[in-house]
Amino acid sequence: MENVDLTFSQQIDSIDTKLVQLLNERARVSLNLEKAKEGSYEDNENVYVSGREKQLFDRIHRLNNGPLSSESLVSIYKEIISASVSLQKDVSIAYFGPLGSYTHQAAIVRFGDSINYLPKSTINDIFDSVEKGHTTYGIVPFENSTYGSVVTTLDRFISCKTHILAETYLKISHCLLSKSKFSSINKVYSHPQGFGQCQKYLDSHLKEAQRIDALSTSKAAEIAASEPYSAAIASITCAELYGLEVLGKDIQDAKNNVTRFFILGSSSEKPSGNDKTFILFTVDHQRPGALCDGLSVFKDHGINLLKIDSRPSSQQPWHYVFFVELQGHKEDEVVQKALNKINEFCLDIKILGSYPDQRPS
Repeated sequence: MENVDLTFSQQIDSIDTKLVQLLNERARVSLNLEKAKEGSYEDNENVYVSGREKQLFDRIHRLNNGPLSSESLVSIYKEIISASVSLQKDVSIAYFGPLGSYTHQAAIVRFGDSINYLPKSTINDIFDSVEKGHTTYGIVPFENSTYGSVVTTLDRFISCKTHILAETYLKISHCLLSKSKFSSINKVYSHPQGFGQCQKYLDSHLKEAQRIDALSTSKAAEIAASEPYSAAIASITCAELYGLEVLGKDIQDAKNNVTRFFILGSSSEKPSGNDKTFILFTVDHQRPGALCDGLSVFKDHGINLLKIDSRPSSQQPWHYVFFVELQGHKEDEVVQKALNKINEFCLDIKILGSYPDQRPS
């Protein structure tokens, strides 16, 4: 038996040696590719190209014959890409913190562990960081499958100078965290989205407890860790980071609870063949049917609309800014024709970005 174990161990050692050599060879090729781009128009491309990554991950799914799952292989490759990118450029990402927030977790899932992450106290701080060139990218929460749009993100898009270059999704599992006994809790901290996603649980189990908004779920955990008789609605990761006990798991109203995040950069990506575009515009509120006429342009051009939202305009009371997410890339001919036509009916049209469709299957 010892000889058999030794044989298998030697095989694994040999494979590990080859893996290390191949990973370093891949990194060298990646560095050479980056050097070859210097001085060309491609030198200004985004370091992360989600369309190209999606092609790689699709290829992994096709090539994989097991026993490792395709999901496991994709996770491994994300770390390989993350490590390669960290060798090429000083990439930094601003996220909605502090440490352990869902935005932080979404960033790690998307970019891997080898990147420099910088926590920001507010969503506006993330936009500012990218606009001023302090970080390469930013990641902001955009909408939740249960509780809808994050209005702070929508509002900042109205005046922002950044572009959406990618989207990413994270399944959200909320926990009730505290250092106190359940029966003694009189205050619960969380982000408004956290409260909105856990209303049934709170009404049933902590109806009398005061609900206090925090800047983020991880900030709520940080507060609860230092305040007796208080609890936080946050992730299980926050329990480990802030020394809290888990008093309740999966307390969100909908078990299939997913949040979508946008990755912000200085430019959008080239068409991938399966893209979305996000725009905003206003209309003449004195003109009957102006909004209907504008939206009908997309139908006339055979373009599917995926999301429509509105926010109050800061320029004039009772006037609104409309947000539309549509299928297609801004460089697609049919999308360009539609956007040119919509100018006849809408005002202040702004393209916020085009990005590969990453919706979970």
